[in-house]
Amino acid sequence: MSVQTVSQKAPVAQRQSVTDLPASEISWLWWAAWLACFGAFSMMVPRDASFDVVHYHFHNGWAALNGRDGYDLAPAEMHSFASPGWQLFVWLLIEWFPGRAVAFLLGVLQGLGLPALYALSRRLLLRADAEPSLLVALSIAAAGFFAEAQFGLFGSVRNDSVFTVALLAALVLLFPRDDGPPGWKSLGIASGLLGLCIGLKLTNAVYALFFATSVLIVLKGWRSRVSGALICAAFAFIGIVITGGAWALYLYNAYGNPIFPLLNGVFDAPLGPEEAFRDMRYLPQGVAEAILRPFAFLFDGELVNEHDFFDPRLQIGYLSSLAIVTAALASREFRQKTGVREACALAAGFIVMLAGWTAVFSIARYIIAAWMIGPLMAALVIGLWRPGLLSGSRASLAGLAAAVGLFVITQPSLLRRAPWPADWSAPYVAADLPDKDAYEGAIVAFSGGYPSAFLSPFFPETARLTHLVPQDWSAPALGGYRSQIRDLVRDPSKKLYVVITETAEGSFAETIRRLEQIENVTVDTRQCERINSTLDTPGVYWKICPAAWQGMN
Repeated sequence: MSVQTVSQKAPVAQRQSVTDLPASEISWLWWAAWLACFGAFSMMVPRDASFDVVHYHFHNGWAALNGRDGYDLAPAEMHSFASPGWQLFVWLLIEWFPGRAVAFLLGVLQGLGLPALYALSRRLLLRADAEPSLLVALSIAAAGFFAEAQFGLFGSVRNDSVFTVALLAALVLLFPRDDGPPGWKSLGIASGLLGLCIGLKLTNAVYALFFATSVLIVLKGWRSRVSGALICAAFAFIGIVITGGAWALYLYNAYGNPIFPLLNGVFDAPLGPEEAFRDMRYLPQGVAEAILRPFAFLFDGELVNEHDFFDPRLQIGYLSSLAIVTAALASREFRQKTGVREACALAAGFIVMLAGWTAVFSIARYIIAAWMIGPLMAALVIGLWRPGLLSGSRASLAGLAAAVGLFVITQPSLLRRAPWPADWSAPYVAADLPDKDAYEGAIVAFSGGYPSAFLSPFFPETARLTHLVPQDWSAPALGGYRSQIRDLVRDPSKKLYVVITETAEGSFAETIRRLEQIENVTVDTRQCERINSTLDTPGVYWKICPAAWQGMN
């Protein structure tokens, strides 16, 4: 009897499609490549020459580095007194590196937002037993990273994107890889990081609201919450002191108010405003308007921004957060689901941050994180409702389509940008004065509502710099301080020059009128000369003119 042997072949392992790859930790080499590419992109886009950049971002760093505080009198108006820590760092970069290299380094810092969003999305979705694919988690991160406000920060020296990265990093530390609660080291590092940001810019306190709310929900039991709150408060305070303590002490010793000229109703500094100053331009009127405001500025961006824009990410995050919190309060069954506590922590933090921002600032750039986290909040709703929808090829394709769709419908706000010089070794910012020697020992007053203080570093050291006729909304902030400015410009022994911006809207003529009407300062327009700067753009450039105070009316 013959025996027939059948050869059995081992099954061939099928290659997994990229759309089916599970979300996992991405190698630091891939992230390094991303940061290098994004840094290179940042050095190619035209430089940000928007209002705040030319107003105080250059001036404050240079002034702090050269000890100009107290010698000059508020060349950047009320923003001259903002904590200069970040701007000092930027000005050092400008002095050390060519302009494009500065843009590259700052682009790398902004680019950290993508891996931070990916890590946060991956950890939270895994805690909800969603098992997302790699492309789903990346799509969520990319959808958040390319929020409208991020476009305005490409190639920019502004700090808002870096502070948002700090919040995202703090939230990542709040949700460890092992699904357990955060340890005291993680809480301390995260809180200290946010404290550093608050010391650099007080508006980052809204991010601290987000983090503090999330901590109190993530930690279980009142003992853990109390000890966690104390750890967070201690490390946050240390961070604030490190980056803002020295400046606050200087302001207190010089003016009697550590955050001069703000909150002067509390500190009652003699040179501060008699009433507490607030920028009222964007604030809502009443509680009902505050609650509905996010849906209003979705279709009218000028409610929270200087220029109109369209980006629904914040509204997506707001609605998703409300849905998560409402479901948790209404349904015991929902509360018992895996990952609900973490989702509620993020959702409640989002809502509290949005409420604090609306009540105090309501200015878009102070809460960029809300737009960047919005897509993740929507993904959490899906993950808690039907976790299986976030895995597999269809989920990957749907995630990519959603990210692309958000990118397409987003309409960035108008932003003034200046092209790079042809010379790659050129500095980030430069200016040529028509006759630098003429300004030795003179008084130079940047004048009008359009900013000019970025020109400060290019005047002689002996020139004293100040500002006249500010914007109407900011004028009350320095109401008491302005007497010093007027004493300076009325000194008959000093030559007076005014720097005025020429724009297509006729700001030059309007500023001359306001100088004469408000300060009784006349300008000799026949001797005005143009200042050539690397931030000039078609229709926007600066002139310097001799001027004189005409005496009391």
